[in-house]
Amino acid sequence: MLKQFNRFLIAAILVSVALYITLTNSEQATIKLGPRISLTTYAGVIYIGVFALGCIAASIVALFVGFKGYLRERRLKSAERSRQHFFKQFEKARNLMASGDWAAARDLWEQVIHREPENVIARVELSRALEGLGDNVEALRVLDATRASSRASTEVLFRAAELNRKLGNNTAAADNLGLVITEAPAKKALELARDICGEMGKTSEALAFQDELDRIGYNSDENMEARRKLHFAHLVQDSHGEAALRDGLLAFIKRNPTFAPALEKLAAIEIGRGNVEESAELLMKAAKNSNGDLSKWRAVVDLWINSIQGDFTRRAHRAVAAARSATQGAAGRNRLDAELLVIETLLKANAFADVEKSLENFSTLAERETGGIPADIAQKLRIQRGHYLAQMGKAGETAELWQALAGQEPVGARRGQQALREKISEPSPLLSTP
Repeated sequence: MLKQFNRFLIAAILVSVALYITLTNSEQATIKLGPRISLTTYAGVIYIGVFALGCIAASIVALFVGFKGYLRERRLKSAERSRQHFFKQFEKARNLMASGDWAAARDLWEQVIHREPENVIARVELSRALEGLGDNVEALRVLDATRASSRASTEVLFRAAELNRKLGNNTAAADNLGLVITEAPAKKALELARDICGEMGKTSEALAFQDELDRIGYNSDENMEARRKLHFAHLVQDSHGEAALRDGLLAFIKRNPTFAPALEKLAAIEIGRGNVEESAELLMKAAKNSNGDLSKWRAVVDLWINSIQGDFTRRAHRAVAAARSATQGAAGRNRLDAELLVIETLLKANAFADVEKSLENFSTLAERETGGIPADIAQKLRIQRGHYLAQMGKAGETAELWQALAGQEPVGARRGQQALREKISEPSPLLSTP
């Protein structure tokens, strides 16, 4: 009721104002609307009419602007709803990927891309889902489509480089990284480009990327090691002739005395030149700096036993010393493997008393290092024990070991643990040979 009264009051005021203006402007006025059209009436009426037309025009303009604002607001709200929907889909898809449900995640990302074809994030995540499904080719195709549409970002280029590298397309991977480095020489891009060029044998380019890493301040131990490897590869690649390579290696080792690959390479050259003693010393240095790699120590043992001429007793002593050096600093499983190498070397050196002692102590050593003898090491230990028993001429006990190696229950198994503690009662074939 109050609203109706207010409306009536406003209308009455407007009518009163209009009558007042009309009556106070009662003189005649003429408005020409065209060459032959004119309107003559009270001036007050004309004033009111002009005012009304202005209000109507202003209302039309305001309506037009308001309608445009309404449409813009509607579009913004629609875009906001779309973004919210995308974030919900994004979160759901990422949860699926974290759970390893790559197929469901792929379907969700495809739905997002169908609605928002320009969404680069969704395309990158779709490539990750496809990679999780093992379809690296299709994952790369998704990224290539993104690049072709000029929507490539740094993340897209990195992903493309990683996938190309997995597929063996190192040239394409390097091209992708080149685009990233041109835009901004970031640490990850430079390291990846360096590693790829190194794998391709382009050591000069790899060293250039390493130089750029040093220039921007990444002088870590890992990068220093990478530089040594690249310098070594470059030296081997570009040296013309064995003499030039040997001189280069000598200079390189002088600057990097603990770099095992260079020591091994120089040792191989020295063997070819007949300098076996020098080669053995180089291999010993390489083995000591190989972080417990037993293959290096095995190479030293093999060199002393098989490749060097001269007094066998001296060579055997050096071989055993090298094998025992492999046990220094070793722990856990590596310690057991090193002890097996010692036993193997003692057998080659015919040091049977030491072999028996090492075999007897192996169980105690294994209990201390690993809490017991692992199955594969136990198998190797049986082989060494069988070799020892055969050398000592204990045919019966050797047969039981062969049965154990074949997976059979050996006859007299209860006596097996006491085999090495018995007195040698049968003559060794080696010792009985005249």
